[in-house]
Parts: sequence; C-alpha cells; structure tokens
Amino acid sequence: MNSGKLLQFFALAGLTISSFSLATASPAYADLTTSSLPFRENPLETRFDRLTRGINLSHWFAQSETYNPFHLENFISDEDLDLLAGLGFQHVRLPVDPALLLDPSNPESLNVEYLGYLDSALDRLLERDLGVIVDLQANDEFKEYLARDDEFVDTFVQFSGALAQHLSPRNPDFVFLEVLNEPAFNFFAPIEVDPVKRWDWVQGQILGAFRSGAPEHTAIATGYDWSGIDGLRKLTPVADPNVVYNFHFYEPMTFTHQGADWIDAHFELIWDLPYPYNQVECDAVILRMTDEDLMTDEDLRQVAQSYCDQQWNADKIKDRIGLAAAWATEHNVRLTANEFGVYRNFVQEEDRVSWIYDVRTALEEYDIGWAMWDYTGGFGLFDKGDEQRILNQSMVEALGLSMVDIVIETTNPDEGEDVAILDPVVSSPVEIEESEQSEKTEDVAILDPIVSFPVESEETQQSEETEDVDNLFPGVVMPAVEMENMEPVEILTPEVIPPVVTDEGETPRKIPEPSAIAGLVLLGVAGLGVKRSYCHR
Repeated sequence: MNSGKLLQFFALAGLTISSFSLATASPAYADLTTSSLPFRENPLETRFDRLTRGINLSHWFAQSETYNPFHLENFISDEDLDLLAGLGFQHVRLPVDPALLLDPSNPESLNVEYLGYLDSALDRLLERDLGVIVDLQANDEFKEYLARDDEFVDTFVQFSGALAQHLSPRNPDFVFLEVLNEPAFNFFAPIEVDPVKRWDWVQGQILGAFRSGAPEHTAIATGYDWSGIDGLRKLTPVADPNVVYNFHFYEPMTFTHQGADWIDAHFELIWDLPYPYNQVECDAVILRMTDEDLMTDEDLRQVAQSYCDQQWNADKIKDRIGLAAAWATEHNVRLTANEFGVYRNFVQEEDRVSWIYDVRTALEEYDIGWAMWDYTGGFGLFDKGDEQRILNQSMVEALGLSMVDIVIETTNPDEGEDVAILDPVVSSPVEIEESEQSEKTEDVAILDPIVSFPVESEETQQSEETEDVDNLFPGVVMPAVEMENMEPVEILTPEVIPPVVTDEGETPRKIPEPSAIAGLVLLGVAGLGVKRSYCHR
C-alpha cells in the first residue's frame, strides 16, 4: 500500500499529531467496572501452574525483518515444538506485533491474512499441551501514542477487545492475554502527566476490553516502567482476580547485556564480567580496557567498576526478586517473570548458566511463574550452527528441565517455493513529502504492509500538528475482513484510574528498569546515560 492510502487510514481514524491530548476522565464507553462482573471462583487456583517453566518464541510474529508466509510457517517448526514439549516446558510466550493485525480505521476488524498464520501457530502449540501467552509486542511509536493520545487509546482498546473475542473460544486454561510488552510510560508520557497514573488508566481500559471479549481468560498486566520491578511496585492492581502481574528481570544489565552492540558503548566494550562477583576477574576486565576503548567511552572503567562494587551473587538476586514477591503478597495477587536472560556472545558460559540458575531458583522459591528470553536468539537455548540448532545442555540443566538428545535442522528460506509477499518492510526514518502522499493508489496483488517512520526536527514538531501519522501500522493492501460472528465488544474497565495532570511542575523521570526488549531510552548505569534499542539481536 502506498503512503497516500496509509494517510487516508489515519485520517479516517483521526490519528493526527494534533489529537495528542491528556485525558482527565475515562472515555464514554468505559462506564462499567469489575464490580459488575458476576462472582466466580478464581480460576488461577488451578490455572497458574501453566505459567511455570516457559520460554519466549521471539522473532516469529514480532521483531522480525520479514513476515512472509515462509517465515510465518517455518521459523518455528514442528520439531521445535516437539522439543519444547519434550524438555518439560509448560508454556511459551508468543510476542505478536499488533501492527500486523490492526487496521486503525476499523480497529474491531482484524487483518485476516496474518490472523490465519497466528491461528495456525496457536493450533500447533496447543496440540502439544503448551500454554500460550499472546503478548502484544508493540514498537516504540505505538507506546508513545498510548502514552499521549486518548483517541489512539480508544482505537487500541477496541482492537484489544476484538482480539480477545477472537481468541475466546480457545481453552482459557491454556491461552493467556498480555496487555503490552514493556510500556515505558516513564519515558513516553508528557512531562506534566504522572506516568504511573496514566499507565494505570490505559492498562485498565485494555484489561476491561480483554474481560469483555474473553470473560474466562486470564490477563497478564505489568508496571509502567519497562516492566521492571520498581515499576511493578507502583502499580495499583485492578479489582479483577483473574489477572496475573508480570515483571522482567535482567539485573544487573551491565552483566546480562555485556558486549551488546545495539546499546551504547558501555555495553559493547565490556565483556567477560564475572557472575557471581569475583574480584580477580573483575580487575582483569578493567585492566584489559585499552586507551582506544576509553577514547570511545571515557566512563567505561567506571561502569565496569560499579558492577564489580555491587558484588552480585545469588543472595543479591534473591533479595531483589523478593521485593516483587513482597508486593504480590501485600496485594494478594500472583506473579510471573516472563522475561529473563543473558546475552551469550560475550560472557563466559559458566557465568551465564550460574545467573540463569540463580534467577530461576529464586523465582520458584517465591512461587513466581517464569519464561526465559529466549528460544533461538542471542539469549537463546541453543549453541548456534549455520544450519542447525544444537541444544545447550548446561542451559537446560540451569532451567531445571529434562535433557533431550536432539538437533534441530533449519531450512534456508531461499530453498522455499516462491510465495506471496506478506512483509512489513521496515525502512529508515523518512519524512513523507506531500507529493508522495498524493501518489495514485496502485492495485497490487501482494499482501505487503509497509512501515515508515517520520522524522520531525525541533523546528517542525510544533508546526506539523495537522500532519497525518503513518508510522505505527503496516498499511495493509488487502482490506481487512470483518470477523464472522464477531459481536460488538462491551468494554468493562476494572478500576479505571484517569491520568492526572500534576500541578507540581516537572514530574521526575524514572530511570528505566534493566530489560531486554525496548525502544531507545535512557538507562542509568552507575549514574551514566545509556540508550537502549527495541529488540534483541
């Protein structure tokens, strides 16, 4: 679809820069609370065990450079799924980019092309008695609009209700609905808005849509601050007992993300930091840093020294996770940590295994569900080969699973048959010229959404209030088809908390929690500013 038609979509949806506003009350449709829900026994009493022993199937329906049919059908094979079940996993977390399914001009109608592939993936998972967390893994632009634009919140809530209704026939003991991956409202909310209250309100809207569309299914909620522990502790639980609360754990990030080249040089130039703390190895890492490294990042030694000074070990990890457990006990809710992991390329294998073991055992001691990040990526469960996925036995043991002697053969996409293109093509940030917006609409026999990201300079941000926004969704050429038998979703909003404009001047901006899947954001490491990227490598 060309840019002109995309802009028509957004014009119909009313999603323009000028629509950014700060809500002080719930939208009109959100006039019910969970107090109107009929009383029933909390299904988590029997269902929660399904949320133990999980793993993230990343880069399948989100974070991928391509979403063509070959990728969607083959990236995770039947052999992969048999392996997961054989290892003893109880569930998977399936990140799904909402841009694949959402038509902003008609949010209650889901894109049936992508939906078919998602349904097929769910069928294959459920056939193996694997539970599935359907995780809405939105990009940063998506999150920013949720933090700022009430009309877009309304659009996303309608979409969430439609997706929940589509999934509602599936067994609620096996399918779970996650509100949003790592909201980061501390970063995206306007400075004059309390990000905690804004996220409580937005999340309440989405949870209400979930409950209306799928009354029996368990929802998974999270904190406003990159799904970190500190953000969780500021969250106000909703009055719906069928909600599990989630946090992500990558602490300390200097260790878990060392060597990562998609973050700032603090991480890229550090490797072999030990876990647990070992002074001799710490000193060796710091002494190894060259003058050239320090020219690139003069604070590098300070960052590494700060990690060493904190002396991380199993007790420190347990104490940190204990803060989340105490919050859950206080509010009488259940917890899961559906992301934790270590980037493997620049860390000693035994140190990575030790950290995974200590985190997993701490979570289990506190009766917290878990899902490791991830299956096939840079934090994965395999020793990568060119054409094989070779299971890492040490990692399997660290997760407390049963070892399976199997090697997964991978298939080169080039070997597949020619297929219709279904890819959202992610391009570099560009500013769409008015002439491009008016180009004629072409009749194209492909299924390709195209994602473009506009760039606004400081001089033009204020003046472009009337410019249509086209950077959040793939523009689907084939029109979305109304789902059969889809009834209008009545929104039930649990304990909606409207966002409040503070009168205290500038709201302090919270440093993001260490985490793995997020957009560019400032991260405090020993008091230093660090940027993060959207996804794992």
